[in-house]
Amino acid sequence: MTKVKIIKGLVDSISLRELKDQILKLIDEKKNSYICVSSVHSNVEAYKNSEFENAYNNAKFVLPDGRPLYWALKLLGYKNSEHLRGEYVTRNLIDLAAQKNFAIGFYGARKESLDKCVINLLEKYPKLKIPFKYSLEGDFKKLLTQNNERLIEQINSNNIKILFVGLGCPTQELWMYRNKDKLNCMCIGIGAAIDFISGDKHTAPIWIQKIGMEWFVRLLSEPKRLFWRYFSTNSLFIILFLLQITGLKKFK
Repeated sequence: MTKVKIIKGLVDSISLRELKDQILKLIDEKKNSYICVSSVHSNVEAYKNSEFENAYNNAKFVLPDGRPLYWALKLLGYKNSEHLRGEYVTRNLIDLAAQKNFAIGFYGARKESLDKCVINLLEKYPKLKIPFKYSLEGDFKKLLTQNNERLIEQINSNNIKILFVGLGCPTQELWMYRNKDKLNCMCIGIGAAIDFISGDKHTAPIWIQKIGMEWFVRLLSEPKRLFWRYFSTNSLFIILFLLQITGLKKFK
């Protein structure tokens, strides 16, 4: 378990087993914290945005969700790194919560998708505790300027141990960072994992994930929303990481 600097962001070289052990320890010690699940998009956002950089680098863990980040860890010498996709981690932590009888909560996604996600989970884990779920409509970015006191009170009063935050990047990371000291739980930003668990979106085949082309499958499903993001952030990430690994530029 090591923090590795990739451009300006600190990414953890950590196994799923280590992650689950650390989360159990934090829950047992009643230490509130948050986890970022990082794609190339969020890593580049940390380069461009100083507040987001603080949110990213102050997380308890930053997991290599994007295949390029996993490859970057390998190229930097961390050969035992694991590729920890957001959906994969989410499903494993839900399974852990079911085993340990922890209450979990969901914040984010559209109502229909979140309702289907919860139904699917309760079919698999009938005794799973989900006392808090809060779906959203409209622009999630507006949440960063709203008063969260009542929402946080609901989360804390339901004794949530793990809160899955699906607001998308950069909103979910900034929301967790700004509210971390008010929440009595572990938060993890999971992006579109709720949509995958609900069945509204479909995971790319394993072989496509392994060759790093899952982003292309998602691009085909949402070309208007994702084309410019992928084109700009992927290109910039490649340039910046090449500058880092060749020693031509050092990032503070």
